[in-house]
Amino acid sequence: MLSLTVFLNLLPGIKPLKARHLILEGLLLTSEQRKDIRMRDLNVFDTVLEVGPDAATAIIEAYQAGKLPMQKASLRPSSVPEAESYLADASRLREEIAERRRLERAVSDPSVLREADLSNYQLLDRVFFAAKGAGAGTLVLAGISVTKSLAGYSSNSGKTTGWRVSFSWTASDGQQRLIEKVPPEADNRRNDPERNWGLYD
Repeated sequence: MLSLTVFLNLLPGIKPLKARHLILEGLLLTSEQRKDIRMRDLNVFDTVLEVGPDAATAIIEAYQAGKLPMQKASLRPSSVPEAESYLADASRLREEIAERRRLERAVSDPSVLREADLSNYQLLDRVFFAAKGAGAGTLVLAGISVTKSLAGYSSNSGKTTGWRVSFSWTASDGQQRLIEKVPPEADNRRNDPERNWGLYD
């Protein structure tokens, strides 16, 4: 999906910052159309807004009707073939949006999870945090018992700890699965028996 910024750049002659403000804060779009502009990722640190086909259609219509702020008063809206080509893929975009909404819902309602979702580390981390807090534990997800494990690694100074967070399960094909994130502290001297000499206790 295109970000709102990229999509607006497909509309020749507009003032992108003023147009963006009008789209997000003004009355140009209905409340339902504004809901079609959403954050790109589950990651809370990702602030990129993506524009869905319903919002994109409304923005193009507003542009062609002269309702978006233009760089020059005399400049008229022109054809926007690139923006319109984005809408040609509307059915796929709607499927992608529906899938994202399902994954967002899974955090509070894990019953909507599928086995294929278990390979998504970030999603599992959010599901476990919502259900179990920050600690280790086991949940049955998509009919499969998934275990979250934690292992702490001290910094060389011994003042801080980095955590290895692992999720493991037996897949429906009988194979063991493991996804994890390992902190940089795992490779430091204090956590290596062959190199941990000379450090303060």
